[in-house]
Amino acid sequence: MSNPRSRELGAYLRARRDRLSPEDVGLPRGGGRRRVTGLRREEVAVLANVGSTWYAWLEQGRDVRPSVEVLAAIADALRLSTGERRHLFLLGGHPGAEQAASCERVSGEVRALLDSLSPHPAVVMNPWFEPVAYNASFRFLIDDLEALPIADRNCAYLHFTHPDWIAGHADHEQECAAVVAKLRAYYGESITDPAWEPLLGRLREESPLFVRLWDRAEVSTEPRVKRIRSLHVGTLFLRLTTMLLQENPRTRVVVYQPDDRTTLERLEELAARIARGAIDGPAMVRQLRLRA
Repeated sequence: MSNPRSRELGAYLRARRDRLSPEDVGLPRGGGRRRVTGLRREEVAVLANVGSTWYAWLEQGRDVRPSVEVLAAIADALRLSTGERRHLFLLGGHPGAEQAASCERVSGEVRALLDSLSPHPAVVMNPWFEPVAYNASFRFLIDDLEALPIADRNCAYLHFTHPDWIAGHADHEQECAAVVAKLRAYYGESITDPAWEPLLGRLREESPLFVRLWDRAEVSTEPRVKRIRSLHVGTLFLRLTTMLLQENPRTRVVVYQPDDRTTLERLEELAARIARGAIDGPAMVRQLRLRA
């Protein structure tokens, strides 16, 4: 006997399957008349890389307890929207799982918003200080973020370990203290999330400064003016404005606004040089060093 949640999950999957055609998901329609209006169960199972019998049980409302990974694969196969995915995970017994997963992606509309904010640097950050999406001004704010290994592109980690990021913040220890205070606040919001353990473990292992600041247990998300030494255009005074994304409140849009006229002019210079493809290579920049 299935429970109400499993029966509702089955009905939801059938309804989502019925609205899709083979062409919608890149499958050939095949010859002959189809007996179903949408996709066949077997087609969804193939797309999601799950057993067809097991998927049939899922649609029949049997209590088969799908994992987060399987639900994510089915959601991809059925082309579910963010809201639909969240509902699927809720029915599948994993409330909040899709919200955590969606911290790793943003919509095309949000990416367009970030680009439209140029010359102001802007980034979408998840709770672990990973930049999920950003505009070109943020990419080149200090040096070139994309020149770094993907595994190192965590803004908290870079503050404590990367020479250019350490040199790029004039008040380095004060800046690191602010980062840790924010990190602790976000940690408190999702302390059971498994993504925290590898980040905090890596920071503890590689940075004694991080250990000292983390053990203070200070918490703050108050805005402040940052003084950044850009390798490309010199010193910038920037005020940070942070906004939660409605499509996933665990991710934040952070916009860096100039605090003085010189900073605005330098951000405009940076944007113009990016547009012309005239950003200096790292070696040349380091020879020129930093402008005051």
